[in-house]
Amino acid sequence: MQTIDRDVLYESLMLNDELEVKKINLGEDKFSYFSVENVLKTPEKAKEMLMKWPALDGGVYTPGARQNFTPMDIVPLLTGYKSIIEQMGGKVTPYNFITSSIIFQKGQKVWENSWYPHTDYSLVCNLWLSDYDGGTAFYSNNGKCNKKDVPDYKAPHDPNKIVEWENFEGDDDWEKFHVIPSKYNTLAIYDGTNFHGTYAALTKELRYSIISFYREDVTVA
Repeated sequence: MQTIDRDVLYESLMLNDELEVKKINLGEDKFSYFSVENVLKTPEKAKEMLMKWPALDGGVYTPGARQNFTPMDIVPLLTGYKSIIEQMGGKVTPYNFITSSIIFQKGQKVWENSWYPHTDYSLVCNLWLSDYDGGTAFYSNNGKCNKKDVPDYKAPHDPNKIVEWENFEGDDDWEKFHVIPSKYNTLAIYDGTNFHGTYAALTKELRYSIISFYREDVTVA
């Protein structure tokens, strides 16, 4: 049985001091998100430690394989997020985060149409531990960007058809208007109730990020 030293893990997940939170405004008819660069002090060590977790894979709605982390597994990371979000005018409790990795590469299978836009919780923290062409794409549905404006929307997933991932470029109803880039050791914080989805030029290299969803509504500046 492989074990992980908690002290070594926690040390690897320490955040840098005096992080700068940048607000990116996409316009009044879209939304804003936040970006924090150079988040972890030792990102390569953090990735090495986190990659020791087992990952679940298989053709499902969500793209790629997943590792699941409890709040106690990644205390320094989530307490760091708490401090960052306080800078943004919000307030969170670290144990209310749901956290997993997204491990994706060319050739992995998904449900057909799982690349259509989806929504999540209102606060999402996505930490990139790889550089990759692409990122998280955001879409508008006939000019509407948030699920509250399209309450009956359901993505046309087909669990009976397992296929390779495709990037969604849009169609008659959907416009792709922005991609938050996947930049190494950079944290993106956004409102997951806006329509979004994975967007990447997949290769055999691993596309690896740690994504944390906050389970309660949070208002930030």
